[in-house]
Amino acid sequence: MTDTPEEEQRLSYDVELDAPPEKVWRALTVPAFLDRWLMPMDRAEGGRFAGRDRGEPIEAEVVEAEPPRRLSWTWREAGEPAGVVTFTLTPSDSGGTLLRLVHQRHVLPAMQPAANSNAVTMMLAA
Repeated sequence: MTDTPEEEQRLSYDVELDAPPEKVWRALTVPAFLDRWLMPMDRAEGGRFAGRDRGEPIEAEVVEAEPPRRLSWTWREAGEPAGVVTFTLTPSDSGGTLLRLVHQRHVLPAMQPAANSNAVTMMLAA
């Protein structure tokens, strides 16, 4: 069996918030606040937390924290390879926060059927 290289999908969102970076940082790091805006928490302890998103189990673990500027955690949905979610907080001129969220998902590339397979797509190609 050979290792299959992973591909990366990257989603990026930028938003300006009225709250200062310190307040946004608390919303990202205090379990009771995460429970309110991100997902219902099943547990949160020592930089690890778990909950449910649309009924699916989620597990996360903080991998980088630079208060109140940058926070990264792994993000694993049931049956999916882990991804990394990074929040970057920059003070805005108006006293708020420029928030950048980047979600890098690691996914296995789609497997192509072997040329000698009996898969419908290969039979149609013949």
